[in-house]
Amino acid sequence: MSRQPSNPAIANLSTALAASGVTLLGTLFFTAQRDLTFVRAPGETFSNAFSLAVPAVAVYLLVLFGLGFAGVLRRWWTAALAGLLAAFVGSTLGYALQVISNGLELSGETWGMIFGEFVGLNVQFSVAGVLAAALLCPPVYRRLTGEAEPGAAVRYVEGPSSIDDSGSAFVRIPSTAMLEDMDEATRETANTQWEAMVAAFEEAEWGTQAVPEAEDERLAVFVGDTALVLGEQVIPARPKQDARRGEFGDVRETLAEAGAVFDELEAPAVFDPADVVEGIGVLYVGVGGATNASAVRGLRSAVRDRGYEVVAVPVAEGVRLSDAASVLPDGTKLVWEPGIRNPEVFGGRVATAEPSGAAVVALDEQTIAVPASAPKTRALLGELGYVTVELDISVFEEAGGSLPRLSLRSRD
Repeated sequence: MSRQPSNPAIANLSTALAASGVTLLGTLFFTAQRDLTFVRAPGETFSNAFSLAVPAVAVYLLVLFGLGFAGVLRRWWTAALAGLLAAFVGSTLGYALQVISNGLELSGETWGMIFGEFVGLNVQFSVAGVLAAALLCPPVYRRLTGEAEPGAAVRYVEGPSSIDDSGSAFVRIPSTAMLEDMDEATRETANTQWEAMVAAFEEAEWGTQAVPEAEDERLAVFVGDTALVLGEQVIPARPKQDARRGEFGDVRETLAEAGAVFDELEAPAVFDPADVVEGIGVLYVGVGGATNASAVRGLRSAVRDRGYEVVAVPVAEGVRLSDAASVLPDGTKLVWEPGIRNPEVFGGRVATAEPSGAAVVALDEQTIAVPASAPKTRALLGELGYVTVELDISVFEEAGGSLPRLSLRSRD
């Protein structure tokens, strides 16, 4: 099971406290060294240094904590800038408080002296604050929240012993080719969103297993496009073009090691597993896009012994059926009707307001994972009696994918 991430407010406060503690120690050390005249006793020297440093560090802590909500504590360079700002505000207000406590007025001349001390007597505090923020905040924050190191693809290992274990989910990390197309912030977001999805499966007591990374395949993270998993029975994709065939080898090997039995569709079948939505005793298969009628006939033959009915559903151009329809555990059909040419094929159905609202994943009989881009659908599912888990997958939606396509799942 993944470690439960810390609450963002607690993570920000703990991170700011850690940086503030180091800043205070550094400031005390350098201030005390500067004041070692051997005229005052060491205790008096330390006391003077402490009284000078504490107000500035307290303000530094508050500023750093507040800036943490803008996400600046995740990366060293944004944390360094936050530390610089927090040190400037801390040294300025801290010095101002000392001036006031000594009964002096804050005149223009006084303010000029205060600002000058930022690069004067307070330079030790400023340097300590910047270094503590840059070096300490990112690792502490990531440790508390469970986020991946920015730019690093997440590595995932342990998994189910068999493909027909109760609740098996096969996932694949975002590929190097996909991450290289992103800026640093988007890359970090992609890894964080992917980790959150895996954590949702684990928290719902699914066994998760990684398919090896396909470094050069940009869309390999959409592992749901590669195979239809029905317990131990697996029907591999037969794409119209060869563009994505490089993704399939490791998927097949991983599933075979987990005990998969493969049923191949024969030419002229063209089959995209993302066109399949599993219901109660029925497989709805999108046709007219990435899957053709020959594949529907092949599927009917392949799954007959498992007791499935296969229903063809004409989809709009460029739409996979799993992007536009889902069947909930109680049999309710969620449908984004603009994505389906003949939605009446589903019979009784519930239309979703958002395009991504129909692309949900049942984590158990009562819990549904819903994309963050579909808040109206999430509210609707709550009215239908389900517990919902919001998953932000915006980076993967922008790449053309959906929540169901980010995993291969079997509940048999």
